[in-house]
Amino acid sequence: MIIVGVRCDSGIELPDAWRRLTGIQMCRLSPSESIEGIDLCVYLFSEGRQGLSRAVTEMSSSHQTKFCVFEPSLDTDIAVLLVKAGCHGYALHTALPNFAAIAASIIKGSYWVPRSVMERVVEEITVDRDAMVGSLCQELSPREHEVALWIGRGLSNKRIAREMGVTERTVKAHLSNIFQKTPVSDRLELALLMKGELPERVRVNLQ
Repeated sequence: MIIVGVRCDSGIELPDAWRRLTGIQMCRLSPSESIEGIDLCVYLFSEGRQGLSRAVTEMSSSHQTKFCVFEPSLDTDIAVLLVKAGCHGYALHTALPNFAAIAASIIKGSYWVPRSVMERVVEEITVDRDAMVGSLCQELSPREHEVALWIGRGLSNKRIAREMGVTERTVKAHLSNIFQKTPVSDRLELALLMKGELPERVRVNLQ
């Protein structure tokens, strides 16, 4: 059973057909109700997008609930903002009859988003990621940066020491400095960072 909570802008009604969907427990959320315990939170926007600010806030702060937005017309900038905030589904009101399929897909971990929006999201995330990595690496000394690069390639401290012509103790000292200067706290996070795959905790710290 999928528990779905719906937030509707003023003048927008919850589709009657949704209440009869098999395998879905549907409820309309009041402004005072939280999304705790909700599997999928759906926002039905009007042209004015009255619930946009709250939607972005809830998406950015929740790590359990998945999110989907329906609105009258496509706005790529708004869609990109929502997806980057944590939205898993973005569709027009014309797709409301397909909600059961959309919800099932999102719950399984897929995104239900227009291709043009996802392409834009990937492009912007890549630029943001490269900028973050570049900015962080500027904080490191040349030798610390070299150690970080070797960590990104999966080398052990012993192998790094051999490649750099230093002792393992020196490599450990460089790593300690790296952890003090960047948001990463261990070599796994550092390796992910150098590969451009920012860990969730690091992304939060960088915001």
